Amino acid sequence: MTSASLQSRTPTRHFRTDRAGAAFLVLGGIAFFLGGGLHPKDSGSGDKLAQLHDMLVSSMWYPSHAVLLAAMALIAAGIIAIRRPGHLEPGMARLAGIVAGISVLATFAMLVHFFAATEASAIADGDSTFVIEVHTWNETIVNPLWGVAIAALALTGGLTRTVGNRIVMALGVVGGLSFALATATIAYTDAFDPLFPVSSLLGVWAVAVGVIGLVRHA
Repeated sequence: MTSASLQSRTPTRHFRTDRAGAAFLVLGGIAFFLGGGLHPKDSGSGDKLAQLHDMLVSSMWYPSHAVLLAAMALIAAGIIAIRRPGHLEPGMARLAGIVAGISVLATFAMLVHFFAATEASAIADGDSTFVIEVHTWNETIVNPLWGVAIAALALTGGLTRTVGNRIVMALGVVGGLSFALATATIAYTDAFDPLFPVSSLLGVWAVAVGVIGLVRHA
């Protein structure tokens, strides 16, 4: 096999990988935006457990969280794809690898969160179960970690123009940090709940990064 034939094959391999990662990000971003819009709202009355119960018994709990679960899985897949060797410089690849790992963890946490509605009766009775405990850890630890990780990827990727650019960078930073702060405090206070709609910018960032990736490799 000649060096010329090797060179002719290499761009094609990278092209397909980049397109796959970009497409995953576009689909994941759309799903994240839609899932947030479908998420049930609480009544705004009672303590935090009562408000959680309001959401768990909503008919929109499962549809919204199915979409959000798909969103996190697709975004994780997109980040895994774009961090493969040859697509990013070493430092950026390491960061993307860390964010990919956190994204996979957040996806599994969202799967447990999806089934939290099965414990609605226990919450109504004031009881605690394993699923409820994991749900709390997910909300206050894993989700904030994921939001900060996405913000870091958006900032670094935007400044280096390797993941998105400096124009869309702000979408990921603001959306990621808003999601992190809103989820970290939801179990304790309503003060930062208005940040949840703002966190939908994370989905817009993912779509923008994906579209940029598709255009660059068209």
